[in-house]
Amino acid sequence: MKKFIIKGPNKGIKGEVDISGAKNSCLPLMAASILFKNKVILKNVPFVKDVYTMMNLLISLGSKVDFSEAKKKMTITNNKNHKLLVTHDRVSTMRSGVLTMGPLLARYPNKKIKVAMGGGCALGIRDTNWHLAGFRSLGAINSLNKGYVNLSAKRGLIGSKYKFPKVTVTGTSNLIMASIFVKGSHIIKNISIEPEVIDLINFLNNSGAEIKFLGKRSIKITGVKELISGSHNIIGDRIEAFSYLCVGATTNKQIKVNNINPKYLRTEIGILKKIGYKVGIKINSILLSPAKKLNPVKIKTGPWPAFATDNMPLILAVLTKVPGKSQIEETIFSNRFMAAPELKRMGALIRIKKNKATIIGQKELNGADCISSDLRTTFSIILGAIAAKGVSNVERVYHGLRGYYDLEKKLKKIGVKISSRN
Repeated sequence: MKKFIIKGPNKGIKGEVDISGAKNSCLPLMAASILFKNKVILKNVPFVKDVYTMMNLLISLGSKVDFSEAKKKMTITNNKNHKLLVTHDRVSTMRSGVLTMGPLLARYPNKKIKVAMGGGCALGIRDTNWHLAGFRSLGAINSLNKGYVNLSAKRGLIGSKYKFPKVTVTGTSNLIMASIFVKGSHIIKNISIEPEVIDLINFLNNSGAEIKFLGKRSIKITGVKELISGSHNIIGDRIEAFSYLCVGATTNKQIKVNNINPKYLRTEIGILKKIGYKVGIKINSILLSPAKKLNPVKIKTGPWPAFATDNMPLILAVLTKVPGKSQIEETIFSNRFMAAPELKRMGALIRIKKNKATIIGQKELNGADCISSDLRTTFSIILGAIAAKGVSNVERVYHGLRGYYDLEKKLKKIGVKISSRN
């Protein structure tokens, strides 16, 4: 099992990182290809582990997938009917397998569909009941049995209304895809407006769908008969971009990230400025420069445009080096502070009480042996190790490889003393 060995503190941190396409955008777009009878071409594809898992899932259903990692391009062809069984082995390491439910239901409403519940990071409750309730609002029948969701809509999918009890990214994407061919129109309220969801909506609309915003978090989907062949350039990964900005922040060094829309990180940029870092913004890049003085901050996560829950473990590591008392309130996932025990191994002072963390910044951290437990925790530990004195061994980094393309290579490029060993 692969591990990273990191020697700190890394005083030579400096440079630029080209940000990959957003994994959290790519996966729903790949699932959406099921809706098409012809080719779907995706560009700026990040070939991380989760993308390969989704690719193999689509192939198992009958899709033809051609790809070029060098060109960051994937072509998906669905000119044959799909198999309607998503087995557990295809989704055991990836939560996004549930995204196949919506498009399969939309394209094959009169058939019996069976989809295994997915795996992924153990972040607490991620309720699929809202997905199923959304499908029922379209007239679908569904049930959960032995870890599998059973779906069908013998009378077809008929438009009505549905309001999510709480903003959900995956639930929003799933219900949008399920509604594309609906009879009449379907109104969905309290949707997620994360950049990755907007990316999916733009792709579908450009391919012949009729999705219109009625308000900030409400949309109306008018059913169409079919979608035309689609080609789409995936947006840059805002979480990856913030991760590398945090490499500069944790060490108080200059880092530039390219191929990213700064608007996607406007709240996070505001927090970095409050801490004291200088942040320069251009159309497609962000430059972080060292702070003269570091200031503690208070942060509360939430749905976009609030501070992203995926970015919380990253800023947690940064704040371990910021003098004074900082506080973080996590509102999305119940088990998001899994990086804290590992950072504490390095000497960080972090107190967790329910969904809140208090961080007392330390002048010095020390290298330690750590174990990663999820995707963003992996990078949080790396940040701590970069700033710590001595050698840190980071086990189970496969979690990080699920979402970060060329992780080790990119870290080395900006001066991180990192090596890997199986």
